[in-house]
Amino acid sequence: MALPAASRINRRIPKTVLSEHGASTAAQRKLIDRTVERLDWLATLSPATVGIAAGADEERPVPEVQLLMLDARADPTQPLLTIIHRAIPYPLILLTRLPSGGVRVSLAPLRPAERLHEKMVVDRLVVAPDLAPPLDASDDAFVGSLYLGGLPRVDLGALYEGLVQRVEALAAARLSGSGFRLPSDAAAAAARRDDLARHGQLETAWIAARAAARKEKRLAHQVALAEQARTLEKELKALASRLA
Repeated sequence: MALPAASRINRRIPKTVLSEHGASTAAQRKLIDRTVERLDWLATLSPATVGIAAGADEERPVPEVQLLMLDARADPTQPLLTIIHRAIPYPLILLTRLPSGGVRVSLAPLRPAERLHEKMVVDRLVVAPDLAPPLDASDDAFVGSLYLGGLPRVDLGALYEGLVQRVEALAAARLSGSGFRLPSDAAAAAARRDDLARHGQLETAWIAARAAARKEKRLAHQVALAEQARTLEKELKALASRLA
């Protein structure tokens, strides 16, 4: 990201602090202890450190953006990533170093809680496809697009939205087999986001139909489930083409 020296923190966050601020159940605390090797606070992006104004949207204020690195003992689940994003009261760029040697980037736009004054909650979790050597052209383009000087600089809210769009562009490139391509405008970004969500829903239904077909003993039901899986697969391929 080529962040200025003024933004660097480089401080370890104890797991006890993460548990206190992010975990609400004993099971979540065990998940943190089992999966997190260490968590480091790398940098703070704020008006004072990167020269970009705070986000002015009253519904989604972005006074600063935090950059953290998670070293994971095991492949982190979405619930664990959500716990970490929820524990930090500012939009977070989380880089996860995986046991396999790859890196996973996750983001989570926040919104004010409906019943808790001044409390921010995770609106949705946005996870990039894993990056591991050798990187292909789309991976290289994604990494290159994270350079601070090339991100939107209207304010920190726009910067964070620009990062979200870059993660979604990499996900679309992986699914479609096409190159990394940023959306042309906000409408194109929203359409891609809807298509990615729909693809995830279809993929879940397709996997479930295939599994049910393999387990089904009654021939008629097995045929019906297999046909359902084929129909879902066609829809997935058509959607992947649209994401190109």
